[in-house]
Amino acid sequence: MIKAVLFDYNGTLFEDDEINTKAWRATVEELSEGKLNFEALYGLFIGARNYLFVEGLFEKLGLPHDEEKIMYWSIRKETEYYQRFCRESGRSAMTAGAEELLDLLKEKQIPINMCTASLDVNVDFYFEFLHLERWFDRDRVVYDDGVSYDKKDMYLKGAERLGVDIKECLVFDDSPTSIRKAAEAGCKNIVIIKKPNNPDLPQIRQKIRDFTEFDRSLLKDLL
Repeated sequence: MIKAVLFDYNGTLFEDDEINTKAWRATVEELSEGKLNFEALYGLFIGARNYLFVEGLFEKLGLPHDEEKIMYWSIRKETEYYQRFCRESGRSAMTAGAEELLDLLKEKQIPINMCTASLDVNVDFYFEFLHLERWFDRDRVVYDDGVSYDKKDMYLKGAERLGVDIKECLVFDDSPTSIRKAAEAGCKNIVIIKKPNNPDLPQIRQKIRDFTEFDRSLLKDLL
């Protein structure tokens, strides 16, 4: 039985694949001075925490492992590039159907939370950019705090903060890596935003282009 809903943010609640890719490309090009092949790297690290992505860049460049510098570049990708590109894009609308679903969940008092591999500084930006306080409790949001290793840990923590078991949650996500991690965490009900290379897992209940296609009968025990 589903008792709560957990949402990923990037590419799920907000269609920012193009913006996020652009931000990582700018970061890789600046850090490597054009020495690394961005496409090859992005395929390896997409969906990973910023720190792990930048750590991988340092390894590829033969740079010494310096936690302070890795964190600097992790934050710079968000504050210098991602946030700026978001504002410059002129886009401030959530994925189609997302607001209507969130309004319904709020009306029915269904517990929800957001679990994102983004940094704290970007979660603050997301709330300001899309006014997420309308639905989400900022203090409950799970993000890359340097403690949670991957999305498996984050989804487990997101469920725990709602006082439910991950097996009782419905998860929305778009990243192939994160979808697998949600399944590994024990989630039995996953709805994915269709992307290339999405996995086929028994836990996947529906594949949608946006939230207007979501089959609300999956929440029949709550609505």
